[in-house]
Amino acid sequence: MLQKFTPTTQGAILLVSGISIFGFSDNLTLLISNRVSVGQFHFSRSLIAILMVIGLGRIFRLSVVPKYWTPVFIRTFFMVISMLLYFGVMPMMPIAEAGAGLFTSPIFVLIFSKFFFKEHIGCRRILAVIVGSLGVLMIIKPGSEGATIYQVMPVMAGACYAIGSIITYRHLREESSLAILMTFIISIGLCGFIITTLLTLFPVTNNLIKQAPFLFTGWQSVDGLFWLYMLAIAAGASLALSLMTRAYQLAQTSYAAIFEYAYLISVGFFSWLFWGIVPNLISIFGILMIIFSGIVIVLAPEKKK
Repeated sequence: MLQKFTPTTQGAILLVSGISIFGFSDNLTLLISNRVSVGQFHFSRSLIAILMVIGLGRIFRLSVVPKYWTPVFIRTFFMVISMLLYFGVMPMMPIAEAGAGLFTSPIFVLIFSKFFFKEHIGCRRILAVIVGSLGVLMIIKPGSEGATIYQVMPVMAGACYAIGSIITYRHLREESSLAILMTFIISIGLCGFIITTLLTLFPVTNNLIKQAPFLFTGWQSVDGLFWLYMLAIAAGASLALSLMTRAYQLAQTSYAAIFEYAYLISVGFFSWLFWGIVPNLISIFGILMIIFSGIVIVLAPEKKK
C-alpha cells in the first residue's frame, strides 16, 4: 500500500507510526512503575527485547553484532544514561513534560556542534535555541515550589541523547542499526541489573524511596501479570524501532527528524486517555516552544563559513 508514495513520504509515514507506538508503549510503563524500580524494568524489558531484536535481524537480514565497537560503546554509554534519566522520572511528572525535556536534544546538538566542532550556525538557529530554552524554563519553573531535580532530569536526558546522536551521525552511519540497538539493549539491561542489585544490598533511606520509588527501590518479586505488561511494552518498542529503522533507510535524516516530534503528541494523548494526566497551560506552551525550536533547527539552512 505504501508503494504508491515516494520513498520520502513512506519514511515519514513509517516514522510517525513508529514514534506514535512509542508514545503508547511508554505510557504502559506506569502500569509497572509501582511494582518495580526503573533498573528492574530495564533488565526485564531487555530480556524480552533481545529475542525480538534477533528476530528482526533475521527478517531484515541485518547484523546484530557491531563492526565499530569503540564509537558504538561510547554512544551506548550516553544513550543508557539518557534513558535511565528519562524513564526514571516518568512516574513523577506528566509524561508529555518528560518527553519535552528529552526532545531538547536538537537544541543540545546545535550547542555542542558549535562549541566542540566549531560549526557555524545562522541567526534563525540561534533564535530557535533561545525559544527552546525559554520553553524548558516554562516547564521546569525555576524558583517555584514545584521545581525539583526530577524536573531537570529529562533535560539532562536530552543532553545525553544529543551526544549519542552526534556520535551516530559522525561515526556510525555505516553501522548496522540493529547492532547499535542490540548493544544498547544489552547494556541498559546490565545497568538495570547492577543498579537494582546495589539498591537491594545497600538500600537508600526510606525518605528517598517515598519520594521516588521507581528510582530507588531494590529487587521486587513479580507475577505473571507483570511479565504480560513487559511483553506488551517490549513488543511495542521493538515494533516501533523496526518501523523507525526502515523510515531512516528511506528518508533523509534531516527531513525525517522533524516527524519525531509526533512523539510528544502521541505520548500526551495516551497519557490523557489512560491516566487523565494533562500538563498545565504554562507547561503546554513550553512544550510547543520546544517543538517549534526543534523544527526551526532542523529546517534552517546551515550558515556557511
